[in-house]
Amino acid sequence: MSLSIAVNADSLATWAGPALARFGASHPVLLAVQVDDQDHTRDSLRSGAVMAAVTASATPVAGCNSRALGTMRYVAAASPAFIAQHFAGGVHAASLAQAPSLVFDTKDALQDRWVRRLCRRHVELPRHVLPSAHAFVMAAEGGMGWGLHAEALIADSLRRGRLRELVPGVHLDVKLYWQHARAGSSVLEGLTSAVLQAATQALHRP
Repeated sequence: MSLSIAVNADSLATWAGPALARFGASHPVLLAVQVDDQDHTRDSLRSGAVMAAVTASATPVAGCNSRALGTMRYVAAASPAFIAQHFAGGVHAASLAQAPSLVFDTKDALQDRWVRRLCRRHVELPRHVLPSAHAFVMAAEGGMGWGLHAEALIADSLRRGRLRELVPGVHLDVKLYWQHARAGSSVLEGLTSAVLQAATQALHRP
């Protein structure tokens, strides 16, 4: 049996990946995982390309149930050397318009949302495009740019000083939901239970 699902890259790299691995190792199912931005995984569910998805939308797709997973916290971070070079005068609209940023792909709006929260207006950002959660972290540590990182993914980098928050305390929280087909199999129901349990342990609660 094969089961197609859609998951955002940061969830896959942190809490969802281990949960899927445990489930796949103990159930007679082949998982086909599509990676997409959490604001767009719902489109794959709507088209019928997948049976379930981690999404930022609480509104269920027709024929699906929607379950709250929790909140994934993102922090804006860069290497100490990058911050010293590009933000010596502070993190504001003018400095952000000059400092290279990192985005996962053209759908990734997290950096723009964080900047709008900080500056109260849109700022056109210079962008490197890097579609890999782990490479995203390595690029930031190497001084390539600043970006919004899942807090869980860079906790060790922050502790060790390889990364620093641009503006401590100014984070971005993204609520995540698990949407799945109502007319699912017992395997899909089991996967739903595994995903909900993993999210409860890993994500921030409302």
